[in-house]
Amino acid sequence: MEKFRQFADGGTGVNPFVPPWSHYKAGLLGRLFKVVFLPVAVMRLCTFAMAIMWLALAELICWPLNIIPVLRRPLHWLLTYAGCCMALIGLGFWFVAGGNQIADHRRLKLAPPKVTNSRCFDARRGCLVIANMQGLADVLYLGMKLCPVFVFPAADGSPVAYSLLGALRRVGARRTVPSAEPQTLAMIAEAAHAGWKGPVVVFPEGARTNGTAILAWKESTFKGLDSMDKPYGTALMALEYSRGGAYTPHHTVGTAFQHVLHHCIQPFHTVRSCWLPSSDVANAIKGKSASEARAFLRTVLSRMVPGAVEVEVGAEKHQDFMAFWEASQRKGYTKATTKPASKASKQS
Repeated sequence: MEKFRQFADGGTGVNPFVPPWSHYKAGLLGRLFKVVFLPVAVMRLCTFAMAIMWLALAELICWPLNIIPVLRRPLHWLLTYAGCCMALIGLGFWFVAGGNQIADHRRLKLAPPKVTNSRCFDARRGCLVIANMQGLADVLYLGMKLCPVFVFPAADGSPVAYSLLGALRRVGARRTVPSAEPQTLAMIAEAAHAGWKGPVVVFPEGARTNGTAILAWKESTFKGLDSMDKPYGTALMALEYSRGGAYTPHHTVGTAFQHVLHHCIQPFHTVRSCWLPSSDVANAIKGKSASEARAFLRTVLSRMVPGAVEVEVGAEKHQDFMAFWEASQRKGYTKATTKPASKASKQS
């Protein structure tokens, strides 16, 4: 859209924030379907709310077992899997056959591995999993598959660790955390490994996108991490959501409640994942410095997302875009409501 051009990347012209459904206009049948589908949407919303309560209860049940992390891990994963799966069903997700795939090395322009015994989601405790960030479903899907620790960069780029519920609040927030306690990804990974808390999922972009681009990563997010292959390796994860219909899972505008509500009204959504194991990442970055490895992995991640490109747009532009979008919506609504009134005054 021309009016949002100021938020696009100068080199590629790609706007990473305009929602895919912004051009969609529902016809009469589509509007009638929404009315008929409303009871199902209400049931979905209730299912989602029950799932969030389940996840909160799971945290309470597993909290006393923190003193015995080996016992806590399987129970917490089982309860989290059930809660996240219920939440995704409430949001209308269909899990399509072949939805979880190992990355195609030819498409990523990587040398094929000598031994092909890798499988999806094989990250061990403390392994960094770098993923693209698009919305609420990212946290739920990865929580279901990995039951990890989540990391989001603060406004200054420093990494901040979150639990599943904390990550859900963070991914739906309209503003990033201004600053964080001095902590590095290496420290978070060590704590996750020692405490049997699973892998560490990192969203280095720091802002939600529409799935067409990978935002710029801040160097401070990876400060203190001497090698992307240490201490427990790094894997890459890319999620691709359906882009058709009146609403999509890409949460770039609106509040978290509005996003969930529109999710439930849409008949269905699909999600596909692409996984590059840590062993393949280690081979790909072998001989590269830490900064070169980060830049290369960002390029590889963009190749894992169909149609995506790297852009030199930072997370801070997302907040400006949301403010501009809301102002544009209010302006459009004002024009629509005042135009008939002005015509009536002229006729009188």
